Amino acid sequence: MHEVSICESILDVLLEEAAKNKASRINQVTLKIGEMAGVVEDALKFAFEIVMKGTLAEGAKLTVIDVPLTARCRSCGNEFHVVGYAFSCKRCDSPEIEIISGREMLIEEIDLEA
Repeated sequence: MHEVSICESILDVLLEEAAKNKASRINQVTLKIGEMAGVVEDALKFAFEIVMKGTLAEGAKLTVIDVPLTARCRSCGNEFHVVGYAFSCKRCDSPEIEIISGREMLIEEIDLEA
């Protein structure tokens, strides 16, 4: 379950930000996770609770913003949601596409208490 190692990395960032801001507690964390990031949200939330125990982030609320897998066709410029990992343009059927969102995994917001 790689969600545990993801949460450990998130904790490192949270503690660094808390120290920089002289925070006494971390109340909430908002993550943006792309559809193609390979993260199981329920497993991530479970791991988050476990990894945050005994830290400034214990009891923090985790909010996940799902980012759809979106592509742009290099042939016709069409932007579309990729469904079922069908990586070809829905308008012209070209396989010449670029992924423009859906692979990200980032911390969007941290709510700290001073």
